[in-house]
Amino acid sequence: MDAQTPGVVITGAAGDLGRDLARGFLADGWAVFGADIAPVAEAGVVALALDVTDRAGVFALAGRAARESRLSAWINAAGIFRTGAVADAGEDDWHRIIAINLTGTFHGCAAALPALAAAGGGRIVNVGSISGQVGGVGVHPAYGASKAGVHALTKTFALEGARQGVLCNAVAPGLLEGRMGETFGAEQRERLARANPLRRFGRIAEVSRVARFLADPANEYVNGAIVPVNGGAYMPG
Repeated sequence: MDAQTPGVVITGAAGDLGRDLARGFLADGWAVFGADIAPVAEAGVVALALDVTDRAGVFALAGRAARESRLSAWINAAGIFRTGAVADAGEDDWHRIIAINLTGTFHGCAAALPALAAAGGGRIVNVGSISGQVGGVGVHPAYGASKAGVHALTKTFALEGARQGVLCNAVAPGLLEGRMGETFGAEQRERLARANPLRRFGRIAEVSRVARFLADPANEYVNGAIVPVNGGAYMPG
């Protein structure tokens, strides 16, 4: 790896989506800086311990990635998900979910924009959710609120970044296979899958492919988009 190798920062790199993204970028020859609370164990990834609520730490990561690669993309994939009855939702979980999902994404966007602009331009991709578009039951209300905030944040940084050659978009997945889907019981998973037009949960790779397109220099004109990857579960007019 050298300063001319295209680089990507992925927060939440130890999660299902983060790991899949890291593998895809590595296969394409990118330098991958994978950040998470517990560093990701993936050969070839520059693994870094990071709490995305630590603004100084996020900015330090941007500086390192810019020094060690030709920083070209930043993906904010760090997030947490809590199931449970809305009536039982607690304040402690509210603050934690908002801090990681929304404030952590804000820190990532704020650090990425100047670093990418200084490198000549780049791409920011945020991970939103269908819950940020339609809400939901059986999930802590902070989750949908945080993801709606991520969607609005994406548009703000898209407007600001356009002046500096930095495009900002988000993917908005529906329910996914893997650790997210496993937080629901078997009966509830079956019911939720049947409710989708495709009669199944989404696959991590299906979201990863869309995020990687948005992060690629080949994406030259998609900006400020919240791209639904949900099997047709929500079709805005």
